[in-house]
Amino acid sequence: MKIGLISAGRMDYSAYLPLMKKIREDGQFSLEILACGTHLSNFHGYTVELIKKDGFVVAYEVESLILGDSPEAISSAMGLTMIKFSQIWQQENYDLIICLGDRYEMFAAVASSVPFNIPIAHLHGGETTLGAIDDKFRHCITQMSQYHFTSTAGHAQKVTSLIGTREGVHNVGAIGLDNLNDLTLLNKPQFFDRYGIDLNQPTILSTFHPETVSADLNIHFVQEMILAMENLDYQIVITMPNADTRGNRIRDILNTFISQNSRVFGIESFGPVGYYSCMKYCAFLLGNTSSGIIEAASFGKYTINLGDRQKGREHGDNVIHCPVLSSEILKAVQRVENAPQLEGRNIYGTGDTADKIMAVLRKMNDKP
Repeated sequence: MKIGLISAGRMDYSAYLPLMKKIREDGQFSLEILACGTHLSNFHGYTVELIKKDGFVVAYEVESLILGDSPEAISSAMGLTMIKFSQIWQQENYDLIICLGDRYEMFAAVASSVPFNIPIAHLHGGETTLGAIDDKFRHCITQMSQYHFTSTAGHAQKVTSLIGTREGVHNVGAIGLDNLNDLTLLNKPQFFDRYGIDLNQPTILSTFHPETVSADLNIHFVQEMILAMENLDYQIVITMPNADTRGNRIRDILNTFISQNSRVFGIESFGPVGYYSCMKYCAFLLGNTSSGIIEAASFGKYTINLGDRQKGREHGDNVIHCPVLSSEILKAVQRVENAPQLEGRNIYGTGDTADKIMAVLRKMNDKP
């Protein structure tokens, strides 16, 4: 079975990695990576090199990002992505396309394949994020897919409702959790040697992506978050936002804050090992990234989830929802500091998702 796997950036690649390794190790499959989105952007760390460094075949490097982060730039990038991927589908003969999540680049790449009738397997369908336009893209990808690997039973039910049948729907858990079993994480001295950050200090791990539904409020939101951070006695590690609407302006504000504070560190792209190592040793997470909802619980870490970007996504007891107001953020930090220690239970699974997906892929491959 010849599989084309679409990766649009560092975050979906981190999630994909356990599955990619198992597909590569299995002699029944031929795996080719189709890299697009921020993978090919020097501005975002040119993370396609991470894929190559891990020994995977990057068959296509699809450059389709438009300079800028206005609605017009995003829409133009979607159109260019469709055009470039249509040429790939025309000349290749993939038996299956694997895609993940809800990015606009992912939607455009998958949508361009529909006229070619290539079977599509979608990971993380059925989820809800009311503060981002990603909801529309995710549910459209679900409608275009034949195989669905969902992260919870509730999300499987949502997919079933969207497509009108249970056929092809598999509740397997969140693939990113497999990394916690598969990767050898850095200890604190190793982390310091690589990044110059001392995780013996109480540390907040923070990522704030634009709210693409309330795009005009993003500048106010990041300023409120920074105002709260200035009043917290923690070391802060900030990873940079996605290439979403107004994302560059948020990046500029964060970089100014980082440059003016010796206890604040900015990281463009950790990679899976660095990111999960930081998560393991941080005090808690603050921001609006999905990893705070999905992976943090496995480390027994609380997440202060800001605003509406992740609103609607299923979550465990580790998540504290908070408006993007400095006063409310400070109150939420006090709640975390006084909260009981978490047990590490995670509603998104136990880290065996890749094996479950492989079992389905092998059955597909055995069919005449």
